[in-house]
Amino acid sequence: MSSENRPNIGEEYIRFHRVMTRGLAVSIRNINEFLKIGTIETSYREGFLKYAGIFSSVSNGHHLVEDEKIFPYFMDKLPEVPYQRLISEHNIFKSGLQEINSGLDSLKAENDEMKSLQLLKSGLGKIDQKWHQHIQIENTQLYGRVGSLKIDPEEMMRIQKEFIEFFQEYAGPEYLLGPFVLYNLSPEDRAIAAQGLPEIVTKQLIPIEWKDKWAPMQPFLLE
Repeated sequence: MSSENRPNIGEEYIRFHRVMTRGLAVSIRNINEFLKIGTIETSYREGFLKYAGIFSSVSNGHHLVEDEKIFPYFMDKLPEVPYQRLISEHNIFKSGLQEINSGLDSLKAENDEMKSLQLLKSGLGKIDQKWHQHIQIENTQLYGRVGSLKIDPEEMMRIQKEFIEFFQEYAGPEYLLGPFVLYNLSPEDRAIAAQGLPEIVTKQLIPIEWKDKWAPMQPFLLE
């Protein structure tokens, strides 16, 4: 197998960070707009709650798979990575996600909308404060170096499957997860990501069977 065709999960996780970075920025931007006008516009309410909710779920699953699977696997292969620092920052993100989830629950219960949005903003702010430097470390010191490691292609495929299955246990529902991941990517990145998904997902489930469930999120997604 040539190096061009060899699977590289490092590239996939760098790409996944772009999904999460956009999800974070879009959530913050819209919350600020809702706070500015004093309410969530009715036409955006369902979609925003779904978008922010799946962002929280995806973030939780991503950090869990790093802590429980990815970091332990690479610790002896890339020992220079500051794993303990990254894990500590994941705990800060967890605190932020707890605030986000509380704010979402409050909005769904139709409690004080402004207080709920402020709670969401606070949680997202905790993540945003550390996020960009955090992924810079991961991208350059960990994921960006995976391709240079002498890992057998079959082994790379095995751990890729293991990591994905673990992640999916904690992130979902799948009818929001798939569209959130694909449509927070540029068309170029989306095409690459879609190659790793079964055709039934990209050609049947997302565009047809799941469409009514995720369609409210479209104002927040890329075309």
